[in-house]
Amino acid sequence: MIYEEEQMRQRINTLIHRQGMNQREFANKIGRLPSNLSLILSGDRHIPRALGNEIISAFPNVRRDWLLFGEGDMYEGEATTEYKIPVDTRPRLPKAMSDGHLEDYYMGGKRIKCQEKPIITQFADYDFSLILKNNRMSPKYERGDELFFKKSTIVEWGNDYLIDTSEGAKFKKILPDNEGVRCVSYNKEEFPEFIMPKNMIFGYYKLVGVLRIL
Repeated sequence: MIYEEEQMRQRINTLIHRQGMNQREFANKIGRLPSNLSLILSGDRHIPRALGNEIISAFPNVRRDWLLFGEGDMYEGEATTEYKIPVDTRPRLPKAMSDGHLEDYYMGGKRIKCQEKPIITQFADYDFSLILKNNRMSPKYERGDELFFKKSTIVEWGNDYLIDTSEGAKFKKILPDNEGVRCVSYNKEEFPEFIMPKNMIFGYYKLVGVLRIL
């Protein structure tokens, strides 16, 4: 049952990618709250029975047998050549992300710009990785380290997070503040801490693993 649900999650992510949508747009299209769909696709909630009908209703050219069971083509009357996200890989985000939110890249229409990399099995489940391109978090993390992140629904203050903001993604140690979220670099001499207002933050991604090439 768990395996079958995970396979369906992969098909839904493939459909989101083929439609050129991000997860928020897809949720709105099928009539679900983005936060609810995020919990379903992350595996934090079981896939509800109604979800398949909601997707077919919103996308009537999607074949039910493909969506529910992975049988046949994605679309009615079309031999599919869809981009399939391999189950045993995760995306490595591009070095330059000039527009869009993080979820646009790791599970939306911009995923095609990412590198698909084999899963690092010694880490906890993660959504994506990226190569650190600056020394703001030195000496704990160095330029060139590969960092692995998982989207969080609960924030653990005092830990290291990649936060998705209206000013781009920022990798920081985060602490609560009355005016928002206090963002701290380990390289404090060159990069002083600052406050990010909560209304400018779209998502929190906890660091779950680091690879360093020695």
